[in-house]
Amino acid sequence: MKEARAQRTVLITAAESDGSVETREIEPYSLRPGKQGAEQRLFGWCMTRNAIRSWSISNIQKSEPTGNDFSPRWPIEF
Repeated sequence: MKEARAQRTVLITAAESDGSVETREIEPYSLRPGKQGAEQRLFGWCMTRNAIRSWSISNIQKSEPTGNDFSPRWPIEF
């Protein structure tokens, strides 16, 4: 992901586990396989929740760059 390597945040719109759809600004860090062969998950720092979060790729409906820089909290794996 180009934005992650450039240390810029991304807005993602994704379905949450309760069925709601949320748009959040995140610091993207990695794409990893889910548990026991489940689909890949995007891991990032959620600015809204002020916590590390992950999203199933199929739940992400839209992503767009913000142009906002961030200082990495962990190594970026993209």
